[in-house]
Amino acid sequence: MTSPLRRRSGQAASLLFAFLLMGVAACSRGSSHSELKKIATSDEVRQKREVAEGELRARAVEIGASSPWGPPLRTTVVDTCSRGSGRNYLDQNAPEQPVLSCMMRLHLYFAVDSPVPEVLQDLRSMKTPAKWSGGSIDSALRYYENKTYGTSHAYPPSIGSLTGGERLAWDAPGDNVKAKVLEPCPGHKVVLGTCVSDPADLTLAGMREHPGTLFEWTLTVGYHEMYGT
Repeated sequence: MTSPLRRRSGQAASLLFAFLLMGVAACSRGSSHSELKKIATSDEVRQKREVAEGELRARAVEIGASSPWGPPLRTTVVDTCSRGSGRNYLDQNAPEQPVLSCMMRLHLYFAVDSPVPEVLQDLRSMKTPAKWSGGSIDSALRYYENKTYGTSHAYPPSIGSLTGGERLAWDAPGDNVKAKVLEPCPGHKVVLGTCVSDPADLTLAGMREHPGTLFEWTLTVGYHEMYGT
């Protein structure tokens, strides 16, 4: 039987731990949502945002002009500023994370009426200026060689760039996969988020009505980070 003294000691320890967690949570919350949004909409961050968008759109024009697939069916620009975790008060040796990070993604959508393995092979010699990872291409080719797409828990592979910041994903008609290319607009929990498509009324479902496979070429750049004081 547990003695009253030991029971009270256990209760006190539990309360102390609960108060510690509450204190850590309060510290980690840091700046309020409104304070972070004020920073995300400041002139300094806005200027960085405009530079980032200009760079991504210039790259998109380069891809659209030289891609063997022709111009994209749709271009979507997603801009998000999200709250980060900040400092880890339970592990003083953990690297500090930003309390606010802003990034921009530009998505180009193509419908390619060729077998996916052929498209993947063409990536190696494509004149479009992209340095794709040979390992990610090999892995994607094995996905089709081994007919992994026919299994019940198959997820489609993707191709990454060697220099980072670019990714090619797709979903082929008939593939038995649990994950499809999704609409990229941000959720409701971001500090600041915008999503603009051209043309605005063309959905992924509409693009899937085109013959072939829907490919999503994504460009990503981070343009602002803020750390706690």
